[in-house]
Amino acid sequence: MAENENQAELMILELMREYSFSFPRLKELLRQNNLNVSFSKVQYVDIAPMVGLNPAVKGDDIPVFNMFRARLPNAIFRKIVEDLQAFSAQYGPMDKHENEEARARYLSGYFNKIVALFSGLLFNIPETILEGKLTTKGRIEYQFTTYGGVTVVFIEVKLDIGSLTERLNCFAQVIAECDACAWVNDQNGYQIPIMAVLCDGKSFYFFQFLNQRRANGSPQVFLGEFADGHMDIELTPGTDPQTFYRQIRNTCESLYYVFLSGYQSGLEAYWNFSVERGKAEGKGRDSTPGWHKAKVQAKKALKEAMSAWDLCHEGKLTESKESAERAAQFLAER
Repeated sequence: MAENENQAELMILELMREYSFSFPRLKELLRQNNLNVSFSKVQYVDIAPMVGLNPAVKGDDIPVFNMFRARLPNAIFRKIVEDLQAFSAQYGPMDKHENEEARARYLSGYFNKIVALFSGLLFNIPETILEGKLTTKGRIEYQFTTYGGVTVVFIEVKLDIGSLTERLNCFAQVIAECDACAWVNDQNGYQIPIMAVLCDGKSFYFFQFLNQRRANGSPQVFLGEFADGHMDIELTPGTDPQTFYRQIRNTCESLYYVFLSGYQSGLEAYWNFSVERGKAEGKGRDSTPGWHKAKVQAKKALKEAMSAWDLCHEGKLTESKESAERAAQFLAER
C-alpha cells in the first residue's frame, strides 16, 4: 500500500513497466472518482535512481545534450509577439498570474503559431484541451503527438520559493511524465526520443528522454545545453524592451527546434511502422511512400531552419530570412 501521494505516483510508473493497460483510460477512471494522476507529487530523490541518477549530487550528474535554435520566419514571429502582447494586456505578466487559466492562455502564445506551421501533423492529444491540461495542483501540461506517438511534452509549474530542491522536484515531474508517455509509445509499437520543455514561470529548460525498455535498459534523461553553455532561457520582463524582445525570440526559436525535432522523430517512427507492417502483410502499403516523403521534408525543414538561425547569428540577415522561409515551405510540402 502506498504511504503517500508521491509514492502512489511512483507505484503507477512501476506497474506500467510490468503490465499492459491503457494509461489514458486509467487517468479517465481516476478523474471520475475525483483523483488525478499528474505526477505533481513525485520527488526527485525518489525518481532519480530510475533514470540512473544519484539524488545525493542534486542534479550535477544529469547528462547534457546539444540544444539548438531554429529560425522562425519574421512574419510568424511578429504574430507571436502580437499574441503575447494581447495576453499580457489581458492577464498581466506571467509572474503576476493568479490562476492556471491565465498562465495557460499566456503560455499558449509562445507556441500556437509555431504548431500551426505543421499543418495538423503535430497536435495536442485528445485528452488535453487547446489551452493545456489544467489540474488542481497548480500545474499546466501539454502533450504533442505526431502519428508516431507522443514526441513533445510541455510542463509549466509555478515555483513557490525557487530553491534547488523545488527545482529538482520540477525536473522529477518532467521525468515521470516523459516515462509515462514513453510507455504509451512503447505499447503502440514506437521507440521515439521525447523532447520536453519545463517552464517555472521565470525560465525555460529543455530535456530529451530516451526510452530503452526494448533493450532491457534503464531510461535516460538529458538536460539541454546551448552552445554558449547556458542550460536555460531566463525571461526578465523588467528589462528594456529590446532585451525582452530578444529573450522572447530566443525562447520561441528554441521551441521551434524542439517541435521540429519531435516532428521528425515521430514521422520517422511512423514510417518505420508502416514499412514493418508492409513486410508483415507481404506487400508494400500504399501510404508508405507518402510517409517517406513527409519524413524527408521534415528533416530538410529542421536542417534549413537551424541553418537560418546560424546565418542570422553571423549577421547575414537577408540569407537568414530566405532560409527560414524555405524551412517553412518544406513543412508545407510534406
